[in-house]
Amino acid sequence: MKITLLRYHPGDQVNSRVPKSLIKIWGVVPPLGLAYIAAVLEKENYNVSILDVPALNLTKKETYEALKKLKPDVVGITCMSSTIKGALEAAELAKKVGAITVMGGCHVASFPKEIVSYDFIDYVLIGEGEQIFPLLLKAIQKKYNFKKIPGLVYKNNNKIKINSGFGFVKNLDSLPIPAYHLLPIKRYNLVIALHPMITMVSSRGCPGQCGFCYKKPGDKNLRFRSPEKIVDEMELLVKRYKIKEIVIADDNLTTSKPNIKKICQEILKRKIKVRWEAPTRVDFVDLEILKLMRKAGCRRLRYGVESGDEKILKLMRKGVSLDKIREVFKWTKKAGIEAFAYFIIGYINENKDSIKKTINFAKELDPDMLMFCAATPLPDTNLYDLAVSQGFVDKNYWKDYTLGKTNKRIPFFVKDTDMWVKKAYRSFYFRPKYILRMFLKIRSWHDIKKYYYAAIGLFLFRMSE
Repeated sequence: MKITLLRYHPGDQVNSRVPKSLIKIWGVVPPLGLAYIAAVLEKENYNVSILDVPALNLTKKETYEALKKLKPDVVGITCMSSTIKGALEAAELAKKVGAITVMGGCHVASFPKEIVSYDFIDYVLIGEGEQIFPLLLKAIQKKYNFKKIPGLVYKNNNKIKINSGFGFVKNLDSLPIPAYHLLPIKRYNLVIALHPMITMVSSRGCPGQCGFCYKKPGDKNLRFRSPEKIVDEMELLVKRYKIKEIVIADDNLTTSKPNIKKICQEILKRKIKVRWEAPTRVDFVDLEILKLMRKAGCRRLRYGVESGDEKILKLMRKGVSLDKIREVFKWTKKAGIEAFAYFIIGYINENKDSIKKTINFAKELDPDMLMFCAATPLPDTNLYDLAVSQGFVDKNYWKDYTLGKTNKRIPFFVKDTDMWVKKAYRSFYFRPKYILRMFLKIRSWHDIKKYYYAAIGLFLFRMSE
C-alpha cells in the first residue's frame, strides 16, 4: 500500500491572523506532524512519501501531476482553521487520482461531520495521527475493525459515524524521530533563522488557558520527551543534515524547568554547536534558566505578550502582569538572548486607547523582533464564545465557512483593525533606533536580503487578498 502525506497551499487565508504580505516573506517550515506520522508508517513497513506543496512551490496543476506520478492508494492531508479551503482543494485532487482521502489537523476536531460530508473525503482523524493513522490503514486492509479506532469519522451506508475518543500518544519517547529524509530540507527557511533550518518538538500540550488559543484534543495533557532523546535528535540534525538553526515548535518550551535544564546540560555535555530558539511564557522562566539556555545555544525566545493593557490581558486570561513582562524582557536581554514578542491587535472589548497602549508597550519593551496579529476568534475558544455572546459573530460562522456557505472573513471587533495592525508594524519597525540596530547586525549578504524583504513586506502591507 502506497501512502502520500500532503501539505497543500493554504487557500484564500481570509481568516489568517498574520498579514498576507508578511506571510509571503516569512518563510516555510517543515510539516512536522506529517513527518512524525511518516516515520511511524515507515516503521510498520508502509511505502510512504511526503508531498510538501508550499515548500516545493507547486501549482495546483503541478500538484495533480505529482500525485499522478506517485500513484498513492491513500492520501493524508493536514489542515488548520485558516487553511481548510486549501485542504479541501487538495482532497479533491487526491480523489481525482483515485486515492482514498484522509484528513487530520486541528480544525477537523471541531467540524468532523462537516468535513467528511464532502464526497471527496473518505475519513477524518481526530487527535494525534501517529496512533490512529496506522490503525485506519489496517482497517482498510481488513486487518482491523473501523469501530475500534478512537476518533475516526467515516461514512457507513450513507450515514456519518464518529467513534468516541481521539488519537493520543501517551509516551512521546515511543515515537521514532520524524522522517526528515522524506522532506526537501534545503527548501525550508525562516526570515529570522539561519539556513538550513529545521523544526522539532520537546513536548506536547500547554498548561496555559489563553482565551484566544485553540486547544487540540491532546493539548490538555502535557507530555515531555526525555532530554536524551531530544538531544539525540538535535545531534542527528546537525551531523546528517548540517542544520545551522533549530526552531523548537513546542507551545511552551520551559513548562518544566527541570526538563529544560537537563536538555541544556546534555547539549553542553555533548558539545553540540547549533543555534536554537523556542516559544515560551514569561511566567515560566527565571534569570538562572535563561543564562543556562544561552550557554547551551539558545539564540532567541518568543514570548506571547499579547497586550499592553492590563484589562485586556485579564480578558485574554493570560495570568501575567505588565510588570512581570517587563522584568522577564530585562532578564532575557541580560542573559544575551534575543527577545521576540507576539501581540494581538483588536481584541474583543478593545478600543483605540487600549490598542495605543499595546503599541506603546511594544516600543517600551523594545524586543529584537515582534509580530502583531489581528484578533481572530478560532472555533471552540473562549474568544469565539465571547464574540458570539456579544453578537459580533454568528454561532454557525465556522461551520458555514467549513461547508463553503460563506467565504467572508470573520468580523473584526474593532473598526479598521487591519489598519491598526499596519500602523503598529510601521511605528515599531520604521523607528530610526530600530533601523540602526538592524544595520549594525548585518553580517552577510543573507542578512541584507532578509531585512530587504521584511521591509518590502511592511511597505506592501495587506491583511489578505
